Amino acid sequence: MFRYLVLLVLLTQRMAAQSDTLYTLPDATVVGFRDQLPVQRVAASISTLDRTELRQFPANDLLPAMNRLPGVRFEERAPGSYRISVRGSTLRSPFGVRNIKVYWNGIPITEPGGDTQLNFLDISNIDRVELIRGPASSLYGAGTAGTLMLSTDTLGSPVSTEISGGSFGFFRAGAQVQWPAGKAAQVTGGAQYQLRVAHQQTDGYREHSSLRRQTVQASTRWSSASGRDWSLHALYTRLGYDLPGGLNAEQYADDLRQARPGSEETNASINYDNLLLGLTQNWTKGRWTNSTTLYGTGFYFDHPFNFDYKRETNLGVGGRTAFDYTLPLNSSVLKLTLGAEDQLQYRMANNFGNDAGQPSELNFSDEVLSKQRVVFLQASQNFADWRFTAGVSLNNLSYRVDRTFDSDGNTGITESDIRGVVSPRISALRDFGRWSVYGSISSGFSPPTLDEFRTNEGSINTALRPERGITYELGTKGRRGPLTYDLSLFYLRLDETISTYSDERGTTLFRNAGNTDQRGLELALDYAVRSWLDLYASYTYHDFSYGNYSRAGEDYSGNRLPGTAPHTVNLEARLAFPAGFYLVLTENYTDAIPLNDANVVYGDAYHLVRGRAGWRGRLGRTSADLYFGGSNLLDARMSFGNDLNPQFGGRYYQPAPGRNWFIGIAVTP
Repeated sequence: MFRYLVLLVLLTQRMAAQSDTLYTLPDATVVGFRDQLPVQRVAASISTLDRTELRQFPANDLLPAMNRLPGVRFEERAPGSYRISVRGSTLRSPFGVRNIKVYWNGIPITEPGGDTQLNFLDISNIDRVELIRGPASSLYGAGTAGTLMLSTDTLGSPVSTEISGGSFGFFRAGAQVQWPAGKAAQVTGGAQYQLRVAHQQTDGYREHSSLRRQTVQASTRWSSASGRDWSLHALYTRLGYDLPGGLNAEQYADDLRQARPGSEETNASINYDNLLLGLTQNWTKGRWTNSTTLYGTGFYFDHPFNFDYKRETNLGVGGRTAFDYTLPLNSSVLKLTLGAEDQLQYRMANNFGNDAGQPSELNFSDEVLSKQRVVFLQASQNFADWRFTAGVSLNNLSYRVDRTFDSDGNTGITESDIRGVVSPRISALRDFGRWSVYGSISSGFSPPTLDEFRTNEGSINTALRPERGITYELGTKGRRGPLTYDLSLFYLRLDETISTYSDERGTTLFRNAGNTDQRGLELALDYAVRSWLDLYASYTYHDFSYGNYSRAGEDYSGNRLPGTAPHTVNLEARLAFPAGFYLVLTENYTDAIPLNDANVVYGDAYHLVRGRAGWRGRLGRTSADLYFGGSNLLDARMSFGNDLNPQFGGRYYQPAPGRNWFIGIAVTP
């Protein structure tokens, strides 16, 4: 860490000495630590994405936009099967989103069991992304990787439609309607309503990799006579996608487009029907402000595996509230935050045999109750150009699995209770006007998720222990003329690290892997060269390795963590030409990735190049955006979502699409 500190000091001194223009605060205002401040004045690694950046490529998922951020690896193992790694969290995320707390319009969509079904959201349901990299347990509870906040805007265009299509049977159509038009409701204080619908489908690059998803979102905002602002969001999703499965090295070399043998015959796939409702109120009275959200959710889950068949019904309720009190003290301002988050989930889960894609005999049946509670307190104080923050949370999590039927006769109740986990965080920031320097120490913990505690083959892993870690971070960010920069250096010591492996059937299982040392550097640069040219670059260096870790007589201490690339580079150029024409080019370089604990199998390094060209302008009274482009323009061979530590079969690889094309049009009257 000392060499990182020296590098940071030299860099910031050089930028201060060279800067001869007044600093203009970045437009992005972040809310992650309840700051409501420009990102340059918040002592944390926070990245944001706006609507333009999210829709820079065909609006089919978050992948291209999220992967431009340093420290982030967003993967799609098959169309609709998402996985996010923030600072190395792939190690315990063979599928889905884990170790990251996710909110949508203030509603926690991460289940109390720790899993997040991010694929319930279409890109049309997201207008803004705010990502905290590193532990934010002092405000958001369990998680050592980060916190992801997604939101939609009900003050945008009144009507818009978009249609796009492309290779491998890709087709997408979406529409948005809002009334009253524009910002009229905000001005008059009346109610505002919005409806968004979207349909997306693809046949997939590989055999047995199709996807179908429909979403309907209804949102409304209004103000009451008491001065309270209200918002209501309802989201319905119907989702179905096939799982082609992992390939071994020979299959990967022979035919990238094939599915794992047996996947199609057993109809390996995931099918969801999900409904989410959330009500939020905000009010201000004197020095007090409050934000409170209540939500309810329910989904039906139908999932044929290669060897068995799962069906689940899930009901969940919860809420989150936070009170802020601001107190001027002579030349400083003190802000106190007190709040709580509570989640309760009931799941009825049945596991059957798989008879040619249909459920057969019942293997086991469980009733699962999951509870999570977080109580948090934070104090922030400004002294002239200094800002100090200290926060702490108290976390409780429990599972109760009632096995009502087991074909082997092993019924009964199993409980896991993790209580009284304290997670503190302290930070300090010095604002120099044009730039700032900050440091933070944050503690995080991440208990086993429900899918890790209760695995797909029926075992209940009571021996699995929560991860615990402390992150030390130094950073600087600011702007010099047209250049905006953000640099962070961190060290995470993680104990009881949870890692994955698979049994002979390919079922993913979990175990504690001693401890890990995770050091990193993350850099983002944005340079507006001219009004017609903007350049962006990000670089990630992750030196992640096992500390003390031995298993089955093998010592893996000092080996690199599977699933993490040492070096990642993103380059982007956005050009605007006369008469409304534009061009966007991006390049992502990802270093070779170790795929097992022994570091004897690696995923190859690759360059992923994307491009989009188009025209934006008026067609009569209508604004239009006509575009075409392609992805993986170099036709690189890559596995974009590897399986880690497969115990048998060597099925490491999930091939990504080769060169592919798209075309589309977006219209706003």
